[in-house]
Amino acid sequence: MSLKKAFASKLKEIRKKRGLTQEQLAELVDVAPRHISFIETARSFPSSDLIERLCLTLNITYSDLFDFKNELPREEIIKNISAIIETLDNKKLNYLYKMACEL
Repeated sequence: MSLKKAFASKLKEIRKKRGLTQEQLAELVDVAPRHISFIETARSFPSSDLIERLCLTLNITYSDLFDFKNELPREEIIKNISAIIETLDNKKLNYLYKMACEL
């Protein structure tokens, strides 16, 4: 997932959790509603100034907008876990196996 798409998804998620429409958020951060739409559909990326206004308005930190760890597609997560597993020695691999069996 690209940075713009991940950011778009995160902003939309946070906006909806706050119960705001795109139009309401746009008014609060002093941009056109179309600009928020373009950001949330990954057609545009906000300036640092707008990111700051979004954070203040939504009462979040900058890192809240850029926390994409849980948004990886399943296939990518499996690929990343497989790559990590390949680097483990036998002791760590057995430990990981036991932990996974407990889930």
